[in-house]
Parts: sequence; C-alpha cells; structure tokens
Amino acid sequence: MIDNSTLAAPLLFSGKFRQSFRLQNTIGGHVLLSGFGFWSGEDVLLEFCPAAAGSGVYFVRTDLSGEPRIPALVQYREEKPRQTSLVNGSARVDMVEHVLAAVRALKIDNCEIRTNRPEMPGFDGSANRFFVALSRVGVVAQAAIRNVRLVSKALRIGGVDSWIKVAPSREGGSAYNFTLIPPEGYPQGTQKFNFKFSTESFQDEIMNARTFLSKVEADYLIAAGLCQRVTPRDVLVLTTEGPIDNNYRYDNECARHKVLDMIGDFSLTDCDWAGVFESYRGGHSLNAECVRQLLDNTILLDESFVPKNSDLMNVKQELQKRAA
Repeated sequence: MIDNSTLAAPLLFSGKFRQSFRLQNTIGGHVLLSGFGFWSGEDVLLEFCPAAAGSGVYFVRTDLSGEPRIPALVQYREEKPRQTSLVNGSARVDMVEHVLAAVRALKIDNCEIRTNRPEMPGFDGSANRFFVALSRVGVVAQAAIRNVRLVSKALRIGGVDSWIKVAPSREGGSAYNFTLIPPEGYPQGTQKFNFKFSTESFQDEIMNARTFLSKVEADYLIAAGLCQRVTPRDVLVLTTEGPIDNNYRYDNECARHKVLDMIGDFSLTDCDWAGVFESYRGGHSLNAECVRQLLDNTILLDESFVPKNSDLMNVKQELQKRAA
C-alpha cells in the first residue's frame, strides 16, 4: 500500500494535478430506457435516478424481492465471458460496461440504476443511447469533492500475450491507449487507438464504437441458444470482406470499442484516475485485475489535498449553504 502522506505532497500541486479535482455529480432527473439484452433476448427496462453525494453508482434489481442493491465496484465483479458482470449475494447484473462507460464519461458519480432484468439492453452495441439519454437531463454538481487516484509509478499487469502498462500522467487526468491484435485467422486486422479522456472526446471519438465479433463466433453463440434476437444490423459481425449488412463508423472502430470497454471497467471505483493506461490485447478480465492492483499501488487524493481557499472549496461551501 502506498503511503499518501509521504509521497503525495512532492507529486502534486503543480496546478495540473489540482485540476484533477472536481465536485461530485448526479443527474438532473429521471431517465427511462427500454430494449433487449443481446445474450438473453429478454426485454429490459432501465431507470436512471439521481442519488445523494457519496452514494456512488449502483444497480437495483426491481424484479427481485427486497429490490437488492449492487454497487458498481470492482469487488462485486464476477468473471463471465465477453462482458462485465456484478454480483451481490443472489442478485446480479450483466453486460454493464457500456452503461458504466457512458456514466463515467459524463462524470456522473452518484446514480441509482433500476432494472427489471439482469442484463442491460444492448441497443447498437455502443454507449450512444445511454450517453445521449443521460445528457438530456443534465449533470448536477453536489457539495462533495470527488476523490482522485494518482498513478505515481509505472506498473505492468498481465503476461506476454496480453498486458496493461500503467504510467504517471504529466498533465493530470487520464488517457487510455489500446492495441488490438486479433488471433490468427480472425477477419479483423491490427488496430490502435489513443484516447485522452474527457466528456467531449468520448462523445466525439468513441461513444458510437460498437461491439464486434467474427461470423464464426456469432454462429457458435446462436447454435448455443444465445443472442437469438441479435442481427448483424445490431453489432459488427465480421468477415474477411467486412461487416455483414453493416458499415464501419471508423477505420479503427474495433480498437475504439475496446477503449470504451476500458472506460466502463475502470469506472468500477469510487474515484477518478490520474494516469496513462496502455492495453495490449486486453479485455474485461485484465481490466478488472488492473483496477484491483491499482487500488493498492496508487495514491488516494481526497478533499484534504484541496486548498481551503480554492475556488472549488468555495463552490462546495456555497452548495452546502443552499442545501441547508
């Protein structure tokens, strides 16, 4: 565990890292979305609701007795192929990464997500519908400071064929870089994408990047009784000639989607990140392992590191007065 008191002070304020701090946010109203889960084919209704400062992002299974709550934190993650799933007791939610990517991109820290089915709706395999719907109700600042985890040393997680390298950021904030090298025989070639995180860049560069798989993989899933309602118009089903009944939105759409997944998976914390995260052939499982290791190998910066006379603290105090 890194000792904050001995290491944080020399690294910080340089004004660039002060800019990493911000107020916590929730949403400005309720949002309803309906669709069907790609894996199960079940119809699902989602409701996004405002939540108090410090509540975090969490799911509520309205179809289960007692409406159990499932926090969107890495310690509740359960391994499941090709997706991110969260479990708390007997309650679970599946395919949450695109929802969480949109929530994190909009810097929504406190939100209740109510669902009547375990699997999130797939829509077009991107984060577009979630991001656009949440944008419409807006983001509301709250009288609390968002914690930041600062990467202070280089780390490498993974093996020879698949890894994530973590490095300090010289500018504050976070960046996500991905190199996609598919297995031999896969119809998609090597792709790369480098992304500096912001709400605007998420909307402009990766919000619309879609889930992809090969026709061989799609045929296997359908034969296994899964994905029965999904068509090549819903996701990118790839052959050597390109997507079936579809077109790429970007030349490197697959790599962009992998970055979208990273943002969703790296959101399974109660903090923002200040660091650079470079993934080589990574996926959901490696993303989660990286987050777990970072919780023990980064510096947690909380409100005590924000100057008392700063503009940010003044805004926080004003919001507290209004709420009193």
